[in-house]
Order: sequence, then structure tokens, then C-alpha cells
Amino acid sequence: MKFRKLIIENYKSFQFPTTIEFPDSSAGKSIFLIGGMNGAGKTSVMEAVNICLYGAKPDLIYKYINRKELAKGNAFVSFELLIETDELEEIQVKRTWSAGTVDSPKPKDLEEKLVVIKDGKRVSVQNKEMWQDYINAMIPKGITQFFFFDGEKIQEIAADDHSEVRLKSSLEAALGIQYITRLANDILHLKQDERKNFVEISDEDIDFKESELKREQAKLSKKQAERSEIESELNNFKSEYEGAKNRFQAAFNVEPESADETKQRERKRIQLATKRGQLDNQVKSIIDRHLPWALASRLFEPLKQQIEHERNATASRAISDQAVQLAFNIVSAVDYPQPIYNTPLTETQKKELQERVLAVLKEEDGHDNSAFLTLSDRDIAKVLSKIEEIEQSDVLSLKDLLAESTDLEAQLGKVEGSSLGVSSDSEKQLFEELQQQMESYQNQIGRLSVRMQNVSEDVLTIENRIKDIELELNKLYEKHHMSREKVDVIKECDAIANLLNTFIIRLRKNKIHLLQEKTFEMYKLLSSKSGLIKDLEIDDKTYEIIIRDRNGHEMKKSGLSAGEKEIFAVSLLWGLAQTSQLNLPIIIDTPLSRLDSIHRDNIVNNYFPSAAEQVIILSTDTEIDNNYYKTLETHLSGAGKLEFSQMNELSTFKEGYFWN
Repeated sequence: MKFRKLIIENYKSFQFPTTIEFPDSSAGKSIFLIGGMNGAGKTSVMEAVNICLYGAKPDLIYKYINRKELAKGNAFVSFELLIETDELEEIQVKRTWSAGTVDSPKPKDLEEKLVVIKDGKRVSVQNKEMWQDYINAMIPKGITQFFFFDGEKIQEIAADDHSEVRLKSSLEAALGIQYITRLANDILHLKQDERKNFVEISDEDIDFKESELKREQAKLSKKQAERSEIESELNNFKSEYEGAKNRFQAAFNVEPESADETKQRERKRIQLATKRGQLDNQVKSIIDRHLPWALASRLFEPLKQQIEHERNATASRAISDQAVQLAFNIVSAVDYPQPIYNTPLTETQKKELQERVLAVLKEEDGHDNSAFLTLSDRDIAKVLSKIEEIEQSDVLSLKDLLAESTDLEAQLGKVEGSSLGVSSDSEKQLFEELQQQMESYQNQIGRLSVRMQNVSEDVLTIENRIKDIELELNKLYEKHHMSREKVDVIKECDAIANLLNTFIIRLRKNKIHLLQEKTFEMYKLLSSKSGLIKDLEIDDKTYEIIIRDRNGHEMKKSGLSAGEKEIFAVSLLWGLAQTSQLNLPIIIDTPLSRLDSIHRDNIVNNYFPSAAEQVIILSTDTEIDNNYYKTLETHLSGAGKLEFSQMNELSTFKEGYFWN
């Protein structure tokens, strides 16, 4: 894989679109050299590659937008990288950030957009995460630190005795072990998923459910036989009933009453008989209590008149007996206590007035005084109370009650009598026998019909139960089959996981062994004291590096000089690139700044030309100076220079190194 073109726009000092092209190289030419003084934008070039491939947070992008453009309200940032794959396909990755039409853009306003174009055609992926997965598949993010690095990364690896242990996951990614480990873990997750909600169905479970099915089927057969027996018996009684019915029709030439009609007639007979009995009791009660008095009811009015007449006569006699005294009292009242006339009455007038009053009072005594009842007031009250009681009682409606009773008697006789015209005793006896037979048959038919219904419901219940059991049994058969399959899958997962773990162990050992060889091979080429280290070992579990001196004694990396440490770090990076077998470009930023001349010579002569098929070096004029430039010239596919204008705060790229 090779990078063919990088375009940076509005990022840091790259105010305007800046294009850096990486030309194809002829045989033996693998290095593209980019020169630049400190602050010219060399680090920005490496950052642009990483940001274009993997993106960045809006806050970081906003922080490094070119200040002049941001002051104008322009928050558009763009990175574009053209890649040529080993299969000679062209992949164009373009990632941009824009705030749209916002006047004063803020970090939250930035919206990221990613476009991937393959051989001139846009990749048919709509989801940005899937686009990113596509890029990560080409250039895994976890290992780029071993291909795109600067002096700081070299210093980090060279910093202490155990730095490589902390890089274990990245080292495994670079060696290809991480993916096999992830595959093994995925297999274990698959195994766990298979175990979730997994219930193993045994042969005993199947046998138990089959036994339950057989028991229910036996119950069904028994109930069906019982239903057939009842049906046969029911049909016999229906046949007997039809025979009796036909004999009845032949004898009386009419349809016999149905059971419902008979019940209805009997119900009506009971109602009429009950009502007639109630009327008879009512009539009897009235007769017992009021009939003698009721017979004399025509005398009630004359009796009441005679009582009133004798009451008036008695009152008149009482007035007559007191007439003289009353007349005197009335006349005396004319003058006493005061005269009612202006001229008092004379004695003669008083006497005449008294005689007149007495005559009036005597007239009240002129009524017929014939009396034959001569009842006391108490007896009169008793007689009048009894008359009132009789008049308010039902005795006067006795005639209507007797008429209603007679009507009920006629209705009852009609209901009890035969409407079929049965006259002789023999016909009546035959009628009753046939009626009893039909009623008996109907009772048996009703009883058997109820039993038939109950048994039919039992049959239906058992049939439904059998269907449920058959369904459960089919599910058990299916689960039993799936259970076996799941057991097989789980076993296969275990087998595959064990095989992968064994493979990982062997792969790690092989990779680590190869890494040891490649690292030590490069170290011997680069070190000024190659004879100081006799051998090195890398632990295949912890990745801890053990260095041994020429006497075979273990020595710590911290015992090396600063330059030797950096040489060792570069050797390890080269060993990783060789061992990973990933054909990726290597980008190195300011790699020689901390090295002495001997180590620089070794790196320039031995490392740069063989580091990878494409090596992009970002250097100052003091690192790759004129002498080193001439040394590398035969390996250069091209060179360029970053120039920074202090006045315009602008970085530009031009072809040609510092001296050409």
C-alpha cells in the first residue's frame, strides 16, 4: 500500500488547500523526503494523515482551524488522502468539518462528513460507521503508531525497561494475534449465547410425555365407548317412545301431548286448583264471620233511622220537661244584667213573652214519641259499629266470589278432563297407560341426553388435551433435535476455542521469535556498540524484553545509553513492521534529532532505505543535511519542502529539498 496524495485545507498554518503528491518510485526508490524548519508544519502533515483516516473530535478540529479563516467565520476544514492498494486499486478518503451558514461558529456547530471513493466510484455505504469500518479494515488504527511515528514515540518506547509491556495490546494487533484472540473470544461468546435459555431435552422427557399421551388416548377410547353405549340406549328409548306414540295416535286419532305440554297443563291445573281453594277458604271465612249479619243487611238502613229518631225524641222530651224554667230564664235575660231595650218590659209584657217562649218549647215535644228499641247510648254505639264493620267487609262481594269460584271449577274440570273425547273407563285406562309410558320414555330420553352431553363434553376436553400434548410433544421432539444440535455447537465452540487458543500460543511464539530476530538484526546494523548485546529475548506472554550482554548476563534497557535506547526502539519498530507482514507506508517525523553522528549514519544508511516500500521522512535541515541528502538521493522517489511565512502565518509546500 502506498500514499499517492495528501490535501490539507484550513488546518493550522495550512490556510489554503495544500497538496502534497507522493510520486511512484522506480526500483530501489522508496523514500519521499519532506523538509521543513521547526514550526513549518511537518507534524501537521502526520496529524492530517491520522485525522483523515480516523477522524477527530469537533473540539480538537475547532481548536486548530486557521485563525485568519476562523476570524472570517470560515470553519470549513478538509483532509483528503489518496491511497493505492497492493491490488492497484485507488481509494480516496475525504473527511470534512463544516458549520454551515452559522455566523459565529462554535465547536458544537461543526458537522463531520466522510466520503470514500474507490476507483473513481463512491463506495456504496450510507452509514458513516460502516465507512469507518471500511477504512479500519484497510489500515487498522491500533497499529498505526508503529508505522506513523515521531521522535516522541521512539522516546516513549525507549523510556524505561517495561514500556513494551504496556504496549502489549498494540503489539499483538501489529503481529496479527489480536484478531485471532478476538475470534476466540467471539467463539466463547457464541457458546455463551447458545447456553442462554438452553434446556437440554433428554430421552426420559420424551418418554414421560409419550406416556402421558397414551394415558389420555386410553381415557378417550373409554369415553368414546361410553358415549356409543349411551347413544345406543338413547336410540332404543326413542324407538320405544315412537312406538307408544304411534299406538296413541291409532287409538285416539290425535297427536299426544308433548312432555312440555303435559307439564304446562299440569302447571295450569295446579294454579287453578290452588286459586279455587283460596276462594273457597275466603268464602268460608266470610260465611263463618258475617253471614248471619249479612242476611239482615236490608234492615241496616231502617235500623239506623229508628235509632236516630229515638235519639231526637229523647232530646225533645228533655227540653219539654224543662220548658217553664227555660222560658223564665230567657225572659229574665232580656233585662239582666242590662236591658236590651231602651224601654224596659212591663210585667204584663214579660208574662206574655214568657208564655210565647213556653209555647215554642212545648211545640218541640209534639213529635211522635213511639220508641221500641229503647237502647242505651253504649248499645247504640255497638250496633252502629257492627253495621259499619259488616258494610266494609267482603260479605257483600260474596256473590261475586261464588261466581268466580264456579268459573274456576269449570276451568279446572276442562283442564282435568280429556280433550280427546275419552268417555269409557277402558279408553281412559288406555289413555293413562300410554301417557305414562310416553312420559317414562321421555324421562329416560332426557336423562340419557344429559349423560350424552356430559360424556361428549368429556370427550371434547380429552381430545383438546391430546392435541395440547401432541403439540408439546412435537415441540419436545424439535427441542430434542435442537438440544442435540446445540450440544454439538457448544462442543464445536469448545473445540474451536481450544484450537484457537493453541494456535494463538503457537502463533505468538512464532511471531515473537520472528520479532526477536528482526529486531536484533536491525539493532546490530544500527548500533554503534553492536557487540555489547549478544542476544535479546521477548517473553511470549508478557512481551517483556530481556537483553543479554556478551557474557550472557541479563542487562536492563536502562543500562543502555540514550542513543542506544533510541536505536533499540527504532529496531523494535522495524521488527514489528517486518513481523506484521502489513505492507503499510511508514511516516517518520524528526527521527534523528537526539542521535549522535554514528547512530545517524547507521539509520540513514541501513534503516531508511529498508524500512518499508514507502517511507515518508519529515526532517529539518540539520537532521537530513546536505551530506545525508546525497546519501539518500539514490533512494528518493521525490522530495519537497514546507515553507512558513512569518508575515502571513502561512505554510506552503514546494517541490525540492533545501539544496535543490
